[in-house]
Amino acid sequence: MTAAPGPIAGHLTDRETFIVPILDMHVHVGKREHLTPQFMEYFASEWGTEGLDFLDSLTPESLAAFLDTQGVDKAVLLAEYSPKTTGIIPSEFIAGFCRRTDRLIPFGSIDLDSGENPGIQTERCVNELGCRGLKLFPPYGHYYPDDPRILPAYEVCRDLGVPVMFHTGTSLFPGSRIKFGHPLLLDDIADEFLDLTIIICHAGRPFWYAESEWMLRRHQNVMIDISGIPVRQLPRIFPKLELLSDRFIFGSDWPNIPSIAGHVEKIRQLPFSGPTIDRILWENAARVLNLGG
Repeated sequence: MTAAPGPIAGHLTDRETFIVPILDMHVHVGKREHLTPQFMEYFASEWGTEGLDFLDSLTPESLAAFLDTQGVDKAVLLAEYSPKTTGIIPSEFIAGFCRRTDRLIPFGSIDLDSGENPGIQTERCVNELGCRGLKLFPPYGHYYPDDPRILPAYEVCRDLGVPVMFHTGTSLFPGSRIKFGHPLLLDDIADEFLDLTIIICHAGRPFWYAESEWMLRRHQNVMIDISGIPVRQLPRIFPKLELLSDRFIFGSDWPNIPSIAGHVEKIRQLPFSGPTIDRILWENAARVLNLGG
């Protein structure tokens, strides 16, 4: 879960128009009941209790209406099991939230503390709940992504052809442990599971951008989700982005930013070719999710 700046209830009033479709690979929803007391206290201290009220009031219909105003055709919503840090947003909740509109795509997660085999959890997420991938939060859950307990989940994702997203890099949330967020911890996984699509969220911000780009050059099955990265700095941060343009995916990390449309416009203003921009905003994620178009 990612906190939102400003009075986020006002986000639903933005008005922007885009012609080509946008696929936002990184969106968070949840309610008070899903969050830890320490995270709610942090959230309220930064953005006020009205932000929590907004989260509680959000519905699939109101989120879809907001996406309309932002020119976003589809969005991936992320489950989360981080009881040591932010809380638990169950895969069942995310799947149910997305089920009411075809605009929203659910990604599940796994609970390493439940005692249930992560492979069984993953198979249920995909085959029963309809999740199109997994999102893992090692810095929030205090585990290394190559923890042997998780390997059955990677096997299932590989066999079912769905991707795994990893939170990497820093976080200010109370309880986070940044040592678990180094992108090079994904190197062995990418080597062992050659047919598994691995998405490095935030590209190890801000310490490990170079390592994340190196991962793309070493592994054909690795991609970067640019959520949480200063957009105007992308050409400097990733000097080989144009050469690796089939490996970058747009994610807003909403509601961490107030306007997805404004974020997209900044991307369109970057000194990249039109095909590169289109790959980032739609084509690469659509390919990973087998959406076509």
